[in-house]
Amino acid sequence: MRSLVRRAVWGGAGLITVITLGLAACGQATAPAPAGGTTAASSRPAPSSSATSASAATPPVPSAAGQLAAFIAAAGQADSRLRHAAALVNSDIGATSMRFTPATLTAVRALGNAPVARAIPAGLPDELLREALVVYGDLASRTAALDAVGRYGYPGQKLPIGGPDAQAVLGCLRHGAPAAGRFHADLAAVRSLAQQTPPLTLAAPDSRAAAEVALQINSIDKRNACSDECGGYAPTQLETVIWHPGTEQHSRHYEGTISGIRFQADYTAAHGWQIMIYAC
Repeated sequence: MRSLVRRAVWGGAGLITVITLGLAACGQATAPAPAGGTTAASSRPAPSSSATSASAATPPVPSAAGQLAAFIAAAGQADSRLRHAAALVNSDIGATSMRFTPATLTAVRALGNAPVARAIPAGLPDELLREALVVYGDLASRTAALDAVGRYGYPGQKLPIGGPDAQAVLGCLRHGAPAAGRFHADLAAVRSLAQQTPPLTLAAPDSRAAAEVALQINSIDKRNACSDECGGYAPTQLETVIWHPGTEQHSRHYEGTISGIRFQADYTAAHGWQIMIYAC
């Protein structure tokens, strides 16, 4: 059962609407007892003691869910911060102007997805990594869309809705709406696939598998916030990475291309993989 959440949807009037659709609990009337004070017998047969004990004795099937638990928790926390910031932004946008409060600007500028990125394990199967990066891309798109508030807004400054700065803010905010609408379904897909995946042997932090995770994340960030970009990009497939052979390649330094764009990756114990993609 999924809960569909559509949040941070900016319409032509520049207002953000947060819509939550869920299933309400349904009440059920209690039938009166039969005359004579007796109670009607249940139509369901009582479960046998052997069936009950067999069910209780069945151990849970081991899966990779525990290995993705930190990522799922971090993604949920990032989503909560984004929803909080979007609600503050919404309250500061009026019919004719927007004026952002210090609290709104502080919440927007405090956004960041580094904890989510750190929680993606290295060595995941391709499909599970793809699903995790889709979730990360949703968060990155929404974060970059809200960055425009901090870029154009100053505490107490009034921006007329028809002016270029307000229009730039509204345009960026619209970029985050699709990712906000699909986030919960995408996160549920990661959880479901992890539950169906056997426990994994994960890769070490200094491995090339870890370098590729950092590379994919860095590319998502750049596509959402490079130059004048402000959200709107979330991956649907893993990007193609080609590792260039060479005498200078070793276990803590790699070069190559991602989607045809040159990159360099260097590892230190203090900072992990540092990625340089030669774009924007």
